[in-house]
Amino acid sequence: MASDPPLARIGATFRLLMQVRVLASGLALLLVPGDRQTLAAIFVLSCVGALSALALFGWEEIVPRLLGHPVLLALDALVAYAALEVGGVLGPFFLVTAITSTLAGLLFLWNGMLLICFLQVLLYYAAAADSAWVPSFQTAVGMPACYFIGGFVGTALRRLFDEFARSDEARHRAELAAAAAEERTRLAREMHDSLGKTLRGISMAAAALPAWVTRCPDRAREEAQRIVAAAEIASREARELIAELRTDTAGRPLDEVVTDIATGWAAAAGVTADVSADPGIDLPIRARHELAAILKEALENVKRHADAAAVDVRLRRDQGAAVLTVADHGRGFAMPADVDDLARAGHYGVVGMQERAAHAGAELTVESRPGEGTTVTVTVPIPAGAEAPAPILEVA
Repeated sequence: MASDPPLARIGATFRLLMQVRVLASGLALLLVPGDRQTLAAIFVLSCVGALSALALFGWEEIVPRLLGHPVLLALDALVAYAALEVGGVLGPFFLVTAITSTLAGLLFLWNGMLLICFLQVLLYYAAAADSAWVPSFQTAVGMPACYFIGGFVGTALRRLFDEFARSDEARHRAELAAAAAEERTRLAREMHDSLGKTLRGISMAAAALPAWVTRCPDRAREEAQRIVAAAEIASREARELIAELRTDTAGRPLDEVVTDIATGWAAAAGVTADVSADPGIDLPIRARHELAAILKEALENVKRHADAAAVDVRLRRDQGAAVLTVADHGRGFAMPADVDDLARAGHYGVVGMQERAAHAGAELTVESRPGEGTTVTVTVPIPAGAEAPAPILEVA
């Protein structure tokens, strides 16, 4: 089944080849033989260099068009033929044309590459015949064979890029599976620790309720009210777990995930949220998951403890790292020197966020003072070349 090829790597190679062609065109202009120094020769070689420069800067538009319309590369072969006509088949003029065959291999693999190479060989012999050349093994066989060598190089690069793309996709799928398994384990633990215990308490209270009805109606009424309150807690915990199951942090841009979490929390909590998230930031699956979980925990702490009317949520790129900041304007607290002191006092939110940050290879800082609000900052290094897995083109 075919899909789009890995455009990022193909585009980088395309730019490199266009740079070589621009340099070769400039060198060809300087080395035009005296008997061929005509306005036509200078004009054609200048046009080849100018078109190559345009392709260099407009590759994002040109590469997809070439992939969708292979005939455009045949037109490029005709332009290269014009360079051979005015400059001769020897010297740097030939290098200008050989780049076309490498592009054919890079873009179209074997079938397209062979067609372009055969076309270039025919055009090469046509240009050579017009220049009254003296046949030799080098000019008759060696130089035309360079077209096929260049095409082979382009094909080999393309296959290498496709293998990289398949490896990236396999790694991405493995990370998704690992993150999903880890999330299932976490949800199972939370269901046991929270929802399961709440339901168990409801069950025990309900079992004792008939006895209290007989012995002490007032106590029975109190127990019934406790059961209703516990059922509401269980319902809320179940909704929160279901909401977490429905949250897709891996399949969407990170800025959308952060924005949705913050705005959804603000609507439910009745707190004004000022959200700003830079687009284009991507992280590995595990880091994305932990960052989203830290954001949820930080916002939940604002709801429970800060008594804040507003909160600022920022996601930005800063010197090769993704920086998430959650700042409220609430009551704040005295941040101890040792975070474990919070855990000993029964406050596990900051400790849990630090554990998640360490799991993601990130750094978490909490700044707070009584009456001055709290700011939680998470800094996650962005791996070099981190990007969404490139789609691949299956080759039969």
